[in-house]
Amino acid sequence: MIRALRALTSRRFHQYLLFLLIPGLSLKRWLAVGAIGLALITIGVIFALKISTGPTLISFLETVSLRNQSPYLRGGVFIGSGVAGAFIAAFGLARSLGQIGNRTRHWPMLDSLYVERVLGSGPRITVIGGGSGLPNLLRGLKHYTSNISAVVTVADDGGSSGRLRSELGILPPGDIRNCLVALADSEDVMQQLMDYRFESEGQLDGHSFGNILIAALAGIGGDFYRGVEIAGELLAIRGRVIPSTLSNVTLVGSTVSGETLIGESRVGNSSDRLRSLTLIPADPTAHPEAVRAIEDADMIVIGPGSLFTSIVPNLLISGISAALAGSPAFKVYVCNVAEEPAQTEGYSVLDHLKVVQHYGGTVVVDAVVANNNLPEGPTPAGLEFIQAKKPWTDDVLLVEADVIDDDHAARHDSTKLSNAIAEAYRKYRGRRRRLPRVRLNLDQNRSGRGRSVLNGDREAQPISVREKRGVS
Repeated sequence: MIRALRALTSRRFHQYLLFLLIPGLSLKRWLAVGAIGLALITIGVIFALKISTGPTLISFLETVSLRNQSPYLRGGVFIGSGVAGAFIAAFGLARSLGQIGNRTRHWPMLDSLYVERVLGSGPRITVIGGGSGLPNLLRGLKHYTSNISAVVTVADDGGSSGRLRSELGILPPGDIRNCLVALADSEDVMQQLMDYRFESEGQLDGHSFGNILIAALAGIGGDFYRGVEIAGELLAIRGRVIPSTLSNVTLVGSTVSGETLIGESRVGNSSDRLRSLTLIPADPTAHPEAVRAIEDADMIVIGPGSLFTSIVPNLLISGISAALAGSPAFKVYVCNVAEEPAQTEGYSVLDHLKVVQHYGGTVVVDAVVANNNLPEGPTPAGLEFIQAKKPWTDDVLLVEADVIDDDHAARHDSTKLSNAIAEAYRKYRGRRRRLPRVRLNLDQNRSGRGRSVLNGDREAQPISVREKRGVS
């Protein structure tokens, strides 16, 4: 008895009661029908047994309903109606609960209902990027909707991912793994498991468990993407993770000094300014599911992440950039909080946007989310915050907000960032009624798919894009 009372007064029980009040769960209607059914059964029993109730609602019903019939017939009609209502309610509840139970057994039932009914009816959001920035955003977005598609770059060639790529001939699983973990419901536990790195004298040294798991599932499933899908099912993720291409691509950069950098790790670690970027093969085929996710999206978020190694590699795939250009969805670019050494030193928010527009071809960005919380006083060594310098272009909506992590100034806070993106969408919808949809004029050469990345002279900003993309 005491245990039952404790259960009824527990915080978890109260949370379940609150869950029942959330719109969209398809539970309250059936509970109401069941309550009406039980009430009708009670009234029928009272009629049939001729129980005296005095001047009450039941006596009123006895007067106005089937008054010329026998009490047994009258009671039977009410009991039958109540049983029918209770049966309909039980069937509706069983169907609602059964659909969830068949789909997943990883979460408590009411939590699963919330994910299935409420988050499952949320907007379709496609996020494009890679690195550590994309998972950080996904952690926040998964509380808004479970209709998330993360289109992830597969140009990584360093660390455990690079070794598996060269030894097994699979796509690099590292960025994919991080996105899967970010979308998992039991994120803390799964992150410890998937990020666990082996320390040994053998070939496993330095490999993460998650990378090896994805590689194994790719072998079981028959291809890399099927392996990623199986991993998503095992982790019960809210959404899906899609490689931008299944081609074995290599990122190639050309610096202002004329050096050619082959591989994402070399491009990202270069101390020289970049002049151009390309992929080998030059025009890989976009993953059909990535293209479909972009075409079906209500909102497309580009970034955050390393500008030249996480975002641009996706835009270099013609199928991805073409789908972006043709999508009517609201498109928002999330600018990084801090500069990247050598790569984006001295860049403003507008400079970042111009690079995205430049590599995206005819892609129209509707809004930009940028951080406006610039801590006072000295900053950590090597950390320079990116600012939205004025004047700003009228063609693109700028939403400035405090989006930095209070504990890690160079990173976004996932909750703050998700709220800022939602605010950008609300502002854009109001702005769209007054302004025509126009494209940012970058005064650049659009002939051909080849495009250079920028002029290496920092004083020459805004970005010069006169050369065609390619390796010098």
